[in-house]
Amino acid sequence: MKIQLKTQNLKLKKQNIMIEVLDSGFHITIQDSGRYGFSKYGVPSSGYMDSVSACNANSLVGNSNDEAVFEITMMGGRFAFHSDTSIAISGAIFEITLNNKSIVNNNKIDVKKGDILNFGKALKGFRVYLAISGGFSVNSILNSLSFYENLTPKIIVEKGDKFNFLKKNNLDYAGLIYTESIFKSSIEVTPGPEFNIINNKDIQLLNEEYFVVSSNNRMGYFFENGLSPNNFSIITSPVIPGTIQLTPSGKMIALMKDGQVSGGYPRIMQINELSISILSQKKQGDKIKFKIV
Repeated sequence: MKIQLKTQNLKLKKQNIMIEVLDSGFHITIQDSGRYGFSKYGVPSSGYMDSVSACNANSLVGNSNDEAVFEITMMGGRFAFHSDTSIAISGAIFEITLNNKSIVNNNKIDVKKGDILNFGKALKGFRVYLAISGGFSVNSILNSLSFYENLTPKIIVEKGDKFNFLKKNNLDYAGLIYTESIFKSSIEVTPGPEFNIINNKDIQLLNEEYFVVSSNNRMGYFFENGLSPNNFSIITSPVIPGTIQLTPSGKMIALMKDGQVSGGYPRIMQINELSISILSQKKQGDKIKFKIV
C-alpha cells in the first residue's frame, strides 16, 4: 500500500520552538517512513509500525506522509508545549487529555504555549501516533529520522527530552487519507517463496485458526500456536518487513520494521503494509486470523 498526499503552497521556516517530554511512558520513539537502500549493510528500514495511522496523523496537520512523528506504545507519555502549534493523533484509542480535558483521535487540534498533553493507557489497539505541524527537527541519519539501536544517538524518547519542530505557513490541510479500520481481527497474506513446504493439513489450519500473539516488539511478532514441527531450512536469504518465517518448532514469526534483513528460516508468507499496520495494533494475548490471497 502506497499512500500519496499532495500538500500545496508549502513554506517551511525553522523555529526555536519545542515540545518537552515530562513523562516518557512505556516506549516512545520518533519514526518517519523509514530508511531504504541500506539492507546490504544490515540496516533495517525501521519507520512507522502502523503507517496507516501515522500518515493519517500527518495529513491532518498538513504534513507530508513521510514526516517524523512520535510512536507511542501501550501507555503513557506526557508533553508540555513551549509554543503554539497544531497536532493530530491517530492509531490506537488511548486515554488522552489536553489540559485535563479529554480529546479524541483523528482531529486537528490547536495547542497553545503552556498546554499539557497527557496519554494514559491504551483502551483499544497498541500504538498511537502524535504528529506536529511541520514535523520534528532532528538529525537525519541514512536519510531518515527514525530511531534505531546502534545507529541513532537515541533509541527511545526520555523524560526531559526537548525537541524542536518546524513551523509551516499557508498550508492546505488534506484531512484523513485512509478510513478503513486498523482494528480488524484478520489480515491478508500472500504465499512466500517457501510456501510449498507447508502440508495440506497446515494450510487448512492457516485458513481456519486464529493465532495468538505471544510477544511482540518492533523487530517481530511471535505467535503461541503454530504449524507442524519441521526440519526445513534454507540458505540465508533476504527478508523484509511483513515476511512470516516458519521455525523448526512450527511457530511463526512475522518480521516488523526493525526486523533482521536476512534469515535462514523458510519464508512461508508475506503481509503488505496495511496488514502490518493491523498486526502492529495487536498486543500480547490478542488473536489474528490469516487470509491467504
